[in-house]
Amino acid sequence: MPTRSHHLFARLTFARIVAALVLEYAAVTTPQAFAQSTPPPGVSATPAALATPAPLQTPMPLPSGVTEASSPSPATGRRLAALHVSAERVAFYSNRFIVGAEGAVDVTLGDGTQIRGNTFAMDLRLNRFVVAGDVSVRRVGDVPIAGAAFAEYLDFDRAYFVPLAPEPDRWTFAAGDYAHPLLGREMPGDVFYLPDLTGERVFLTAKNATIDPHESVRFTPATLNFGLASVPFPSYFLTFSRNPNFSQNSLADAYVDGPLDFAGGEHGLATLHLRYDSQDKIFPAIEAHQVSNNSYLVFSVNPLTRPIKQYNFLASSRISPGFGAQLFYQEITFQHNFSRPLSASAFATLQLTASLPHSYLQLSTLNYYNSLLDRPREFVDSGTFGRVYYYGDASHPWTGDHPTQEQLAWVGYRHELPHLPLAFQLRSSIGLARNTTTPVATFGGATYTNLTTTGLGLNVTTKPIVIAPDGGHRGRELYLTATFDKQRQFSSLPHVVDSQSETFALTKIYDPRRLSVFASYTIGNTGDFYGAQQSLAYPASTAVSPFSGEAFPGYRAFRGFATTHSLSEQIVYTPSNVVTFKIALRENRDFPRAIPGPLQTIGTGVAFFNYGVAPYQADLDVRYRINNLLTVDVGRSYLFNFGGYERWSPRFSFALQK
Repeated sequence: MPTRSHHLFARLTFARIVAALVLEYAAVTTPQAFAQSTPPPGVSATPAALATPAPLQTPMPLPSGVTEASSPSPATGRRLAALHVSAERVAFYSNRFIVGAEGAVDVTLGDGTQIRGNTFAMDLRLNRFVVAGDVSVRRVGDVPIAGAAFAEYLDFDRAYFVPLAPEPDRWTFAAGDYAHPLLGREMPGDVFYLPDLTGERVFLTAKNATIDPHESVRFTPATLNFGLASVPFPSYFLTFSRNPNFSQNSLADAYVDGPLDFAGGEHGLATLHLRYDSQDKIFPAIEAHQVSNNSYLVFSVNPLTRPIKQYNFLASSRISPGFGAQLFYQEITFQHNFSRPLSASAFATLQLTASLPHSYLQLSTLNYYNSLLDRPREFVDSGTFGRVYYYGDASHPWTGDHPTQEQLAWVGYRHELPHLPLAFQLRSSIGLARNTTTPVATFGGATYTNLTTTGLGLNVTTKPIVIAPDGGHRGRELYLTATFDKQRQFSSLPHVVDSQSETFALTKIYDPRRLSVFASYTIGNTGDFYGAQQSLAYPASTAVSPFSGEAFPGYRAFRGFATTHSLSEQIVYTPSNVVTFKIALRENRDFPRAIPGPLQTIGTGVAFFNYGVAPYQADLDVRYRINNLLTVDVGRSYLFNFGGYERWSPRFSFALQK
């Protein structure tokens, strides 16, 4: 299934790494505290420059205008919040989260300090950079100081410099006070380490980069390497914030998605997407994020250039540790460009969740707006459909219904049974369904404008039970898991619905890195009980396919009680780190049995539109990793001549993803 973008997944991985670093250095508030803390990754020793000064045996004379500091200067807040890098070639290595630059490198810090050199490398995770080769350091209005290398630890506001005048020395700068170096201090062993990027894939190249530490980088102008081609853009904005709320996605599925972040900051991100699916082909879309530590707002329009547009809005807030709210709103319009739409419908759902001891409560509301526009004046009289209202033409009808559903659910936590490999979970719910005009249901000559429901449920699962242990302790056991689920729902419409399923699964890992085999058997039962009115709800009849007209006389025995038996097997084989094969086989035995149907369009795809599931199906899937950013996934299904004509699925599934 296609995913959002390459950098989105890199952002998720990076968020976990940075979060670990933040926790590790949370106590670093003074130089003394830093001297006692664990060194950051990539630093082999604690910077002794932050401990007691160790002056040289013979003090070196300083350049004009530079004097030795007696003590570190005070911190300067967010002086190093953003820095600008320009060079003949700036490159971003997305696998390592490193920005590198070569040729006429010019680094300008937030206070105007300028560092020039031949080579630049910044590890965005460690938040440190190095400039090497013919280096000069110049504060605003001062004479440049020549040197061999310069390194800056932005998190600790410490800089390290190897000056060349009057002869090589080692200086440490504290809090950006370049006029008063701390002389002769011992430096970390790898303070001027330049990462080896040989063989690393370059995600993009540029001439300029503006880096906001721990937050984002803007590259201008940027040329992106999509694996198959390189595409120039005026700019590229990359956010790598540790805030996981940036990963929320409000766009509909697509086969291919190429994102371009063009604006953003610490709490926001705007992205233009170039997408492809089988219905709209190639089209642009836009998505915007606004986030904080405990909440997010995400808005998208997809596609921008087609008459049928989908506007999605996501919102979530953790109001307190035990209470949160989530909102999803979707509006679908038919409009040329962004003119007044000819039709507009919407769907909205709100969830409020509150924690309780060993359980939680969740209130859900579903609202359907069949027509958001005012009722039009135009109408036609039809003997079949009565009075019909529409916009423009009959393909854009107006419907005044506004169905709603509310449900309050209680869900218990999973509890383990003592001395048994079992765990259980309880649930219950009450609900209400309403509509403004059309009745919710009609039965036995009575109409129901409101329906109330109550439900009770139980889920029981087993822990993995080892059937055949692995004597070599290589993780190759054969183990069994089982699940039982039972639910009963009562309704103000006089009926009771029971649903029950049992699943037994076997898992065997022949090679943890190469070959795994799975098998499961599921029995599902559904019963719709109307009591004395059962024959009224389910009269005896011979089912007829609405597509082919074929009769299915077995339906005469159907009275609202269905059973499904499903056997599934799956093999996952990974011969190398770049190729994965997956074969899944499934056999279904259903009552009533499935009815084959013709080709139908479902969303953006084409499939056989069957009543029920085909008795036999094989799914074949091949996944190939082009590089560390791109993976292509191709699959197809075989239906074993179901209905006399359903063999291979109408088309291959194709996904280009991370």
